[in-house]
Amino acid sequence: MAVRAQVQHIQESSPWIDIYTNSATSPLRERSITQQLSLVTPHAHPEPKRWQEPGGWGSRHMNDNAPFTLWDRMNRQYRAPTRDEFEWIHKKFGNGKFLQSGWYICIETDNPPKPVPLTLGCMPVMFVRTGETFFEPFPEAPYPNPRLPDPCPDLNWPPMEFPSDADNVAFLKALEPLANVRAVMYLPSWTVVELEYGDGRVYEPQSLPGVIGGRTVLYHHLQSPFYETTKNFTQTRELDPSEHVTSFGPLPQDHYNYLQESFLSPGCRVESGYGLPGSRYESATSASSAGVKLRNLKGEEVLTIANHAFLFPGEVYHPYVHHENIGDVIDTRPELDIALVKMTPAVSANFRNTCYFQAEPPQALLEGTYLKQGSWAEVDGMSSGLLSLCAFARRYEKPMRPPGHPEIPFQQWQSYTLRAIWGVVNGPITDGVCGAPIVNCDDGAVTGFFHLYDGGRNCLSANIDDLVAEGWQIA
Repeated sequence: MAVRAQVQHIQESSPWIDIYTNSATSPLRERSITQQLSLVTPHAHPEPKRWQEPGGWGSRHMNDNAPFTLWDRMNRQYRAPTRDEFEWIHKKFGNGKFLQSGWYICIETDNPPKPVPLTLGCMPVMFVRTGETFFEPFPEAPYPNPRLPDPCPDLNWPPMEFPSDADNVAFLKALEPLANVRAVMYLPSWTVVELEYGDGRVYEPQSLPGVIGGRTVLYHHLQSPFYETTKNFTQTRELDPSEHVTSFGPLPQDHYNYLQESFLSPGCRVESGYGLPGSRYESATSASSAGVKLRNLKGEEVLTIANHAFLFPGEVYHPYVHHENIGDVIDTRPELDIALVKMTPAVSANFRNTCYFQAEPPQALLEGTYLKQGSWAEVDGMSSGLLSLCAFARRYEKPMRPPGHPEIPFQQWQSYTLRAIWGVVNGPITDGVCGAPIVNCDDGAVTGFFHLYDGGRNCLSANIDDLVAEGWQIA
């Protein structure tokens, strides 16, 4: 278990994100092999609460001891601190530059607090080095014109909330006569419309509406999707453990064989078989984190894993390819980056969703429709330790259309959630986290699986409405 402890300690390596050092109540949950077994019993001790009301905006992290809240519940928006509150903030965190956007705070300091809070007065907060304050990126296409009439004036939904699927359809139908849209992203304060790139259409400056459904609309017209521009390169230095960790050598992965001592659970290391003979990958394997055990209406049980890490030959092992074959891939959902594994009977009997290392254990699957903007979730993969995620944007994307196929209706566009990551991450760490379930802190609902990392502070994951519609639920 020493390696699992090393993996967890990665999250203490950057002082700008260390929520552990000097914390009055340790955020860590002591989970040795024997304690894992005890957690499934009715008399297990309750775990310390890391959050108050984490199901939306206005949540308070356990290290947030501000004697005020900046969340205006009545008007559904964050307010600026008062003079007295600013004095408290400067006394607590120093006189570094203070930036407040519509949904987060950024504070410059060369002496970050110990422990670091993830919220300040119930508003998400990020600490950065002096001179490295960052701002929310804006699309730069010069197309919006706020003086043009709103093409959908009757459409509206509450501030700082995600639109419903029906709201999104109404939004896209209003734009359909005006522009060729490939995706739309709903952020807390405005909406970003991505226009199809390379289709030959030309848009004049200020030729598209700057307000749709009563919300400010901005336009992105580049080959790469907008979410790739939201990463922040200055933050990467604070969040990359290679900038801080010197004692581990190569970043550790949890290679413990849990089947030998207890049971498998979400976040454990799983590895593919070798590539096809004669291919360039015949001596290569890939590894990621186990997802959750599911059961459908027929009683069939499967394990979810990251589809992209197990493209061939479909065999799944724990923890390494030379250890036990735990099952084989029997079905895939490439659009969700999910593969379904039929486990061997012995392994299936020894897989439990009741333990997820440091993260909230999964209780159910939840459609993206019910996910609240501003809600907090957790992930704990075989290479990361505990990561905290805040859902701040929803993206609807036009699926790839086969040649000759009719236009795909807006109701069938794929939906995703963009989440900000609070934790020490880089490319190798997030590669290992792929496939791990994203679990809501308030109710234990799985709302997706860790997938696309932007190289900075955000991850994009597909919503799992289709999986729920098929009748799958937590086993």
